[in-house]
Amino acid sequence: MKRRLLTLLITTAAALVPASAGMAQPGRTAPSFEGWTVDCGNTGVCFASSFTRSQSVWVDVRIVRDWQAEAQPLVRLTTNTELPQDGTLQFEVDGGVIEALPIEQLREMQTAVTPPAGFRPLGGEGFWYPTGPATVTLLEAMRSGRELTIQLPPVGDADPVAVPVPLQGLKASLLWLDNRQDRTGTVAAIISKGDEPAKDAPHAVPVVSADQLPPEVAAVWSANRLCSEIDPTIFASLNAVRVPLEDTSSLYIIPCGAPTAINSPYVAVLSGKDGAARQVHVARMSEKGPIASDLIYNARWIPADQQLISYFKGSGVGECGLWNRWSWNGTGLVLLEEATRKTCDGTPPDLSNWSNTWPTKNASN
Repeated sequence: MKRRLLTLLITTAAALVPASAGMAQPGRTAPSFEGWTVDCGNTGVCFASSFTRSQSVWVDVRIVRDWQAEAQPLVRLTTNTELPQDGTLQFEVDGGVIEALPIEQLREMQTAVTPPAGFRPLGGEGFWYPTGPATVTLLEAMRSGRELTIQLPPVGDADPVAVPVPLQGLKASLLWLDNRQDRTGTVAAIISKGDEPAKDAPHAVPVVSADQLPPEVAAVWSANRLCSEIDPTIFASLNAVRVPLEDTSSLYIIPCGAPTAINSPYVAVLSGKDGAARQVHVARMSEKGPIASDLIYNARWIPADQQLISYFKGSGVGECGLWNRWSWNGTGLVLLEEATRKTCDGTPPDLSNWSNTWPTKNASN
């Protein structure tokens, strides 16, 4: 047992790779372009969103695209205000009406839209915009416009509400989506179209049930801590994924036990091309040096970079805790960066200012 632990720690220490000072540090905060925020989920579904408030009413406009080569951009609108059973939802760009949609008709068509796996809607009343040519027309108008105005119908005797959504930064956001999903220069790009055929974006496959785990992976998962003691409904909501690897093996990022109010533990299990499975430990830093850990908190997989993020929150706000970023190197997860903040003072979280514990100041490059 001692020899096995020593071997594990030596392997862990070898898996520490200092990040270059000039290297971009993804994962701490989502990129943004003049009010538009971009990000991707564990499966490779990506989105650009703008959250706008007009007095007590807010709307979230979200352009969502899944990873499949044939996946088309979808537009999602969510608002916190009550909408009537009838009335019209109107979209305008720079004063010109693009579409006026009856609320009743919009509600009826929602079942015809299949949300991308891993998409989590915001709270409030949300609608998918009509797909196909209608979405193309709206996006083309938004790309070339300065302001999208969403006219929300009144409820009862209330006045209608117009919510202006600035469009500066949208084109850069959509270009980010093209690049992140490796669509730039293909016929499927939103902004940077080319002649290359459409192809699947970097992705992972959602795992919504423990029943989808191969027997060898399930055995490792069940034997570790109390991982398998989790309600199936909760499991389905935690964005577990299977990452296909180049050598036909797979890396599973799966929840381990019931989450707390602020933190969800995960484990990584490698299923080799021969079918055998083993747990993948990760390196973390302690005051005396590197240690091996088996748990990853609030795990986020980044398909485009084959990187894994852990964000342990020390409070409900998330302004303190521990943040890690690892990269898959073909056999294990290499620690690229670790940062921490010990002061839990209720301030808005800003992970970009957290202190690095790896690489350390005296780490050789």
